[in-house]
Amino acid sequence: MKTFLRLSRAQFLPIILIPIIVGTAVAWFTTGNLNSFYLILALIGSALLLLAANVIDDVYDYLNGIDSISDKMFPPDFPGWKVIPRGLVTIKKAKAWALLCYSGALILAIYFTFVAGLPSLILAILGIGLSYFYVAPPVKAAYRGLGLGELSIFVDFGPIPALGAYFIQTLRLDILPVVASIPAGLLTAVILINHDLIFYDPYREGGKRSLTVRLGRRSAINLSIVIGVSCYLYVAVLSLLGVFPLTALAVLLGLIVFAGQLRTYAKKELQIPDYAKATMTSFIHSLAFNILVAVGFLLA
Repeated sequence: MKTFLRLSRAQFLPIILIPIIVGTAVAWFTTGNLNSFYLILALIGSALLLLAANVIDDVYDYLNGIDSISDKMFPPDFPGWKVIPRGLVTIKKAKAWALLCYSGALILAIYFTFVAGLPSLILAILGIGLSYFYVAPPVKAAYRGLGLGELSIFVDFGPIPALGAYFIQTLRLDILPVVASIPAGLLTAVILINHDLIFYDPYREGGKRSLTVRLGRRSAINLSIVIGVSCYLYVAVLSLLGVFPLTALAVLLGLIVFAGQLRTYAKKELQIPDYAKATMTSFIHSLAFNILVAVGFLLA
């Protein structure tokens, strides 16, 4: 279990749970109804999907040589060390774990197909496909460049789970949960951009052309800042226009965390520990931001 939790990077589970909560909060805002049982099942399904996606990511990063390069570049006690290149789990076993998690998520999607409707299954299949082909052949979106990997992350951690959560609560599709989930998707992409700052050298040497590698470290940092500022402006404008409730302006409290992220970026000489700190700060910022958005809808 300890090996599986490290392989699947279970500490990042909240980033997939948040858009589910946002979509459910929008459903409450529009209908006043909330099925807590469906919410719990949706959270479990999305968690299984993330665990599977992270395992598959490590499998193909190892098969493509990325993790072996990282293991040689970083010291043995590097916090981000991977279990596969150190021989703690085989590729066959890792794939079996991923298949088990994907299967669990799909079974829940099939259940929701019967109790809610076909869109549940369609959205689940889209989510599974995007997460799998993020690194797996023949697509290997994260290796292609052009921001395809980041686009996959944006969709998989924003519109798809939020719309799915909204649908199972309301039994209808709507644009509002998609609009409300845009910051969740964008800020998750920022976490990825910051994560890739840590692995910039192994990725560049191994040919994983993520957006961070294509832009360079400083430009990637500037993009993270622009996205963060844009998310605040986005929610503020939509709240003032009446698309979101005014209570969604509570998101401005997230600026406290965002300021910490900016302080890290402002250092003249950034090292690997600084990039790791920026990654965790962007993770915390994404959680705080989107929880406050959800609270804004729930309190309206």
